[in-house]
Amino acid sequence: MIDARGIPTCECPNCGDNLFRALVSFDPETYTIGMYHLDIQCHSCGTLATAPTPMDNPEADTEDKNKGEKF
Repeated sequence: MIDARGIPTCECPNCGDNLFRALVSFDPETYTIGMYHLDIQCHSCGTLATAPTPMDNPEADTEDKNKGEKF
């Protein structure tokens, strides 16, 4: 197992799999994921990684990235 946290990814940098374990909470009104932690773990090999967010998508329009939520 390696620690590859820091660069958001959709695929495990160690084995290439795209199934991860993540800590999430659910919205009780919509029954959808309401929040997720960015620390994830590859289901196949256990590598630690960083979950991507919509703003991390390299194919997203610059205008879309500028519409991010403000906290």
